Amino acid sequence: MPHAEYGLGEVGRRDKQTLPVLSPSVGALWDDDPMREENPDTLPTPGDPTGPCPWCGRVSNFEAKQHGSLAGKSSGGFGGHYIETHRVATLKCSGCKKATVVVTDQMGEGRHWYPAPGMGTLDKQVDKEVASTYDEGMRCLSIGANRAASVMFRSALHLFIKDKGNEKAMAERFLRPALKHMKESGDLHKSLWDWADHLNQIGNEGAHPEDYDEVTAEEGTVLGEFVRHLIKHEYEMPAQLLRSRGLLKDDDDEIEDGGEPEDDPALSGGLDGRLVNGGDPLSGS
Repeated sequence: MPHAEYGLGEVGRRDKQTLPVLSPSVGALWDDDPMREENPDTLPTPGDPTGPCPWCGRVSNFEAKQHGSLAGKSSGGFGGHYIETHRVATLKCSGCKKATVVVTDQMGEGRHWYPAPGMGTLDKQVDKEVASTYDEGMRCLSIGANRAASVMFRSALHLFIKDKGNEKAMAERFLRPALKHMKESGDLHKSLWDWADHLNQIGNEGAHPEDYDEVTAEEGTVLGEFVRHLIKHEYEMPAQLLRSRGLLKDDDDEIEDGGEPEDDPALSGGLDGRLVNGGDPLSGS
């Protein structure tokens, strides 16, 4: 049976006790399991190397490479067994060719991914403060810091309102009435408002940050999904529309032969791109 160096630290001064490793008997849990069904809607793991890539955001196939044990525990006593509890692997996306680090538990289920899902996939035209705060929320969510994630997602929404909202929305202290003002003025799509109106974590704001209630993993995840969809609808889709018509040049420092229309909803807020020849993205001119 293979052995592993299992450090006991200062306890008993036995830093290099050699213990048998039990992982070969459960090793198949981390390998490809023929009985495991692939699910392209979930994040990839070595056992299910399909799903959305945290780098490029596309659903892809991945090439998995195991890198061994990350953590384990002793079954106790001399001659006890070392049981692996977590392993680390890299998954290379067949699309963007970038590798994602994933930590799996004893059953092969994914526990942590780097980069965190949603990071590195935002359009460059997303408002920088909104994007940075959303990314920080996703990093919190990936390590189980659900309350911190919820606070960051709320912050991203406040920054979105500051960037895109009207005067009534920006004057509101709380998210729900501010988003309602944006819906009533047409600055927020009704479907997004209907979603926001049913999110507990949007209406769960206290007078002070410390008044926030406990946040479950599900609540944090759903709030993150809402913010991601809002970013896509309010920033990324208008940018993609302009690019497809040749009206947006991301790398230009100046607008060519024309100014940026102040009232154009597709170019407001964080959309920093440039119009070519001063064209109107909505009229086709």
